[in-house]
Amino acid sequence: MTQLSRRHFLTAGAAGTAVFGLGLAPAFGETSALPDWHLGYRTAPAGGFDPAPLRLVHGRVPAGLDGTLYRNGPAQFLYGKDDYASHWFDGDGMVQRIAIADGQAVHSGRFVETVKRRIEQTESRFMAPGFGTMGDPDFPVMGPDDVNAANTSVIVINGELHALWEAGSAIAMDAETLETKGAKAWRDDLAGMPFLAHPKTEPDGTVWNLAVSGPNVGVYRIGSDGALKSFQLLNIGTAAYIHDWAMTDRHLVIMVQPWINEALRPPVVEGFEWRPEDGFKFLIVDKDDFSKTRWAQGPARAFSHTGAAWEDSDGTIRLDAALYKEPVLGVGGGVDEIRGKMPASNDQFTSDLTQIVIPPSGDARFLETGIDGEFPQVDPRRHGLPRRLTALVTGQAPNRPGPTALSVHDWDSGRTDTFEFGASRIVEEFLFVPKPGGEGEADSWLIGPVLNLKTGTSDVCVFDAAHVSDGPVCIWRADRAWPLGFHGTWA
Repeated sequence: MTQLSRRHFLTAGAAGTAVFGLGLAPAFGETSALPDWHLGYRTAPAGGFDPAPLRLVHGRVPAGLDGTLYRNGPAQFLYGKDDYASHWFDGDGMVQRIAIADGQAVHSGRFVETVKRRIEQTESRFMAPGFGTMGDPDFPVMGPDDVNAANTSVIVINGELHALWEAGSAIAMDAETLETKGAKAWRDDLAGMPFLAHPKTEPDGTVWNLAVSGPNVGVYRIGSDGALKSFQLLNIGTAAYIHDWAMTDRHLVIMVQPWINEALRPPVVEGFEWRPEDGFKFLIVDKDDFSKTRWAQGPARAFSHTGAAWEDSDGTIRLDAALYKEPVLGVGGGVDEIRGKMPASNDQFTSDLTQIVIPPSGDARFLETGIDGEFPQVDPRRHGLPRRLTALVTGQAPNRPGPTALSVHDWDSGRTDTFEFGASRIVEEFLFVPKPGGEGEADSWLIGPVLNLKTGTSDVCVFDAAHVSDGPVCIWRADRAWPLGFHGTWA
C-alpha cells in the first residue's frame, strides 16, 4: 500500500471539484413560455421551503411507515435574468425533508449554507470554479470546501444528517430543522478531506466511504456511533473518475472506469479523456487487511451508479450497475435543460443494467439485461450480502427529459416488474424501506418523489416492492414543486 500524505491528497482535491444534480421553483424571470418539464430546472426560493403538510390524494398509508426521507440536489441555476449556471452539477445543494408519522407527511427544504453559496449570494452571481465552470479569478479558493456545493447526496449517521459532494467534506446539518452546522472533520488531521457521495452502510450500521483525488483513494470506516474507526490510503495508479463503488461483507470493490482526468483543473469536465483500450478495472481489497488486494478486468464501460455487491460461497463477487458504452456524466452539462431546451438525443445515453461477475481469479464477465435505467437501489438489510432484487427508474417520454417509470428486477427469475407513470411525470430515485417484522427483500416498501407536470407539484409515492406493477399504495401531494435531485436516504 502506497503511503500518501494528506497535503498531497488535498492539493489534488482542491483542483478536482466535481458534483451532480438538478433544481427548481419559480424565482426569476418569465416562465410562461417555457415547457412544462422545465419545472424541474428552476431555481428554488432563497429561503427554502418552510414545513408544510402534504395531502393524501391516493390510497391508504401503510401501517408502520414512519420515518424521514431526505433528498439532495442542486437548486440554484440562475441569478438575475441571464446569469445561468454553466453546468447543473455546480448548483448549490438543497436538502428536502419529508417526515412521515401517523399517516401524515410534512415537507420542508433548505439550501446547504456553504462558503460557496454565501459568497455567491452576496455577489448575486456565479463565481466558484467547479465541474463544468471555469469560475471567477476573484473567487477565493484556499481548499476544497471553499467550492463545495454540497449538492449530491445525504446520509444520516448516529442521528446527524450530512449533505455530500464529491471533492470536499461532508457538511453536517440538523436532521430536523435542516440548519447547516458546517464541514465535518472525522479526525483533526482529516479536515477538508474529500468524502464521496456514495457511502456504503453495513447492516450493523458501520459506514464505509472513499476519499478520491486523482490516483489517491482514502478509505473511511465509521462506526454506527459516528466515530471514525480507521482511515487508510490506497493508490489505484490512475486518475479515473469515481462517483460510486461497491462492497461485499468481506471486500471493497473499487471500480476504475477508463474515463481519466490527469489535469484536474476547472472546468474539470473538459479534462476527461475516454480510454477504452484500458478496459474496466476492479481493485478488490480485503476489508480486514488492506495489503491483500487483487485486480480483475472487463471490457470498457462507463458508469455512475451501482446497486450493491455480494459474494457467492466460492468467493465469486457479483455486483450490479447501470453501465454505458461511453461516458454520459457531464455530457451537455444540463445547459439546455436549464434554459428550457430539450437536448438532442444520443444513443450513447442508453444504459444497461448489468450484473458484473468477478471470479476468485481471472477477468470479470458482464451479464447484461437490456434494461435502460438508472439510480439502482437495494434492500439496506442485504447490503453486501446475497440478494435478488434491484429497484431502478426506467422509461423515457418523447421530447422530455427524465425517467417515467419505476422497475424492480429479480436477478434469480430474470423478471422485471414495472409501473409506468406516463409522460406527465418525472420519476426520481426510489428507496427500499423495510416493513416492520418483515425479513425478505420483498417485505419492503419503495418510496420516492415524482414531479407531477399535470398539477405542477411534487408527489411522494409509496409502492409495495413485491407488486410494483399494481401501482402506488399511496400518494401524498404537495401544494408546490421542489427541486429534482439525485440521491437520498431514509432514516
